[in-house]
Amino acid sequence: MNSELDYKALEALVVDNPDLERLEMLLDEFNMFEAIGATWQETRHSDLLAFLLNPQQNHGLRDSFLKRLLQKALIFAQETDNDVAFPVTPIDLDVWDLDQTIVLRESQRIDILLLDERHRMATMIENKLTGAGNPFHLERYWESVSQLYPGWTLLGLYLTPDGEPPPDGRYISIDYGLICNLIEGLIDSRASTLRADVRTMMIHYTRMLRRHIVGESEITRLCRRIYGKHQRAFDLIYEHRLSRQKVIRNVTRLLIEQKQGLLLDHIQERYTGFAVQEWDVPVLLEGRAEGDRPGRVLLFEFDTWQDTLPLRLHIGPCSDQLRQRLLDVAIAHQPPFKIEESPLTGGDWIAIFERPFLTPEFYEEASTDELAEKILQNWADFLKHDLTSMNAVLREQPWVWQKSR
Repeated sequence: MNSELDYKALEALVVDNPDLERLEMLLDEFNMFEAIGATWQETRHSDLLAFLLNPQQNHGLRDSFLKRLLQKALIFAQETDNDVAFPVTPIDLDVWDLDQTIVLRESQRIDILLLDERHRMATMIENKLTGAGNPFHLERYWESVSQLYPGWTLLGLYLTPDGEPPPDGRYISIDYGLICNLIEGLIDSRASTLRADVRTMMIHYTRMLRRHIVGESEITRLCRRIYGKHQRAFDLIYEHRLSRQKVIRNVTRLLIEQKQGLLLDHIQERYTGFAVQEWDVPVLLEGRAEGDRPGRVLLFEFDTWQDTLPLRLHIGPCSDQLRQRLLDVAIAHQPPFKIEESPLTGGDWIAIFERPFLTPEFYEEASTDELAEKILQNWADFLKHDLTSMNAVLREQPWVWQKSR
């Protein structure tokens, strides 16, 4: 390794670099959605879209966004597959009054459910900002709605950043670019009537989408160009960070393996998961098994990519009844449990406990030995207080320890 060349590479990256200055300016620009950490939170996007789609909300759009989204989705579906016939057309929607549409979040575990009783139409929106959709989930949603609303027209929309094909062919693929275009169109067409606060919110949302999610944003182009010009400097930075993550993964793995009563569940590039041996009882093994791993419903995970090294306890995929019983226990016992997000909008995995083991400042400034020491200190405290308290709470639940339910 040539230290002089390394120094020059880092110097070229930070000195008189207009691309980097532009990138920093974009990242420094205030955005309310970035400020609350909502950029990649699927549930927050669904919350906002449900708000804009609801004609009865106080945004002043009435059914404009709802109507335009459904029309564009149907037009796109007809253009991409001429053999598919839908029971409702964009022209129908144009003349319909959708102001009485009811918008529900997480009803039947569906991200957004639109119910238009006047025209007997139900629309399911599955929002997949990250990860892939589950065909079994989509099928279950469709069957649930068809049973609850027999004889109604059903539409399914599958929303992803890039318009990925839905795992269930009955759903129509739409992307966040369409969402962005529709909202920007409403900002322009209703500039004179939109309330200032609503308009600001919509502008912030579309800017956040274009900066991070929709297509190749300016931030993406700048990052690619900067990396192309300064690859050596970034490789050095990445190597430095990667070595820290490797140390953290090794430390967390050793701590788990050396603690009697804990079971290492999985080690991935980002996550290190473990379980409590005492919790491997029939009721808590009714989750979704993956490969050789049992279907543990309660699972701890270290997120080794985050500079705070959070440790979380998740309720994983399981029956609605079991999930609700565990949630009720966690909600009633805070602390030791800690629920940050709405339990109804947490997806397949719901965090019911989170504890950061590091701070961002310490992560960047400490030596690897200091990192290991800090993790060990927090681990000892977690075992003594948090885990002991959680064990005590679960032992007080007779139904957990039944051999069969």
